[in-house]
Amino acid sequence: MNTEKNVITFLGVFLAACLMLVSQAAFAGIAGHAQFVNGNVQATNAEGQTHALQKGDAVHESDTLTTSKGATAQIKMRDGGFVVIRPDSQLKFDSFIFSGEEDGTEQSFFSLIRGGVRAVTGLIGHLHKTSYHITTTSSTIGIRGTDHETFVVVPGSELAATVPAGTYNKVNIGETTMTTDKGVISVLPNQMGFAGGLDQMPKLQPINLNIFTVIPAPLPQAKSDKKERAVRDSVVMDSAIQGQDAAPGNTAPINQIHTPIKGNAGPTLPARVF
Repeated sequence: MNTEKNVITFLGVFLAACLMLVSQAAFAGIAGHAQFVNGNVQATNAEGQTHALQKGDAVHESDTLTTSKGATAQIKMRDGGFVVIRPDSQLKFDSFIFSGEEDGTEQSFFSLIRGGVRAVTGLIGHLHKTSYHITTTSSTIGIRGTDHETFVVVPGSELAATVPAGTYNKVNIGETTMTTDKGVISVLPNQMGFAGGLDQMPKLQPINLNIFTVIPAPLPQAKSDKKERAVRDSVVMDSAIQGQDAAPGNTAPINQIHTPIKGNAGPTLPARVF
């Protein structure tokens, strides 16, 4: 009888372990899910296969999302963060590793090829800041717990006729860094950093209203993490999709933080884990 019970107990534990492994395997490689899709948004995987992204679809690491003019997509990441892709943009989900908690192995790496995104970070990067970054052809965006917007103006594009080509980064809540081969700057709320190329020092500039809108400051009562998250979530879609309204009175911020890099060494980034 005892032998029978032991066998049943063993089988129960074994089955539970199998179900856990199956559950983890089901999420392996999934970075998030499309929570909102408006217009023509194409998802291309690592093998070059392309399909129209629909609400509820899984977005895997190595996927590239491309929005047509007038199209947008909002992705809810598995760590609780959000990524909003603006019209006429292209974003690659380079690497996403998340076990459900911050244990030092997590990663959320993106490449913004053109156009713009707004990102509200989740658990990844909360403790280990180097676990999250967005790379472009002209800079690397790092975070320190934030809600930020990044926009890449490519040479020859329609927007490049009115603003310089390069990477623009604006912070709504928290703080980001912009790194090139020449150095690093910090970007604080309602500030905008610009990098024209990896061989140029990034710098703070007045917010370019052809690219971004000015986000109202968080509500005074939103002091707890829970309330702050509610404020962030409520504005994720607003400024990413709305028209670019003029907001006169922008002036260049004066509290710039520059950290020049001596020599020709590029930015130090964490090794990618696959």
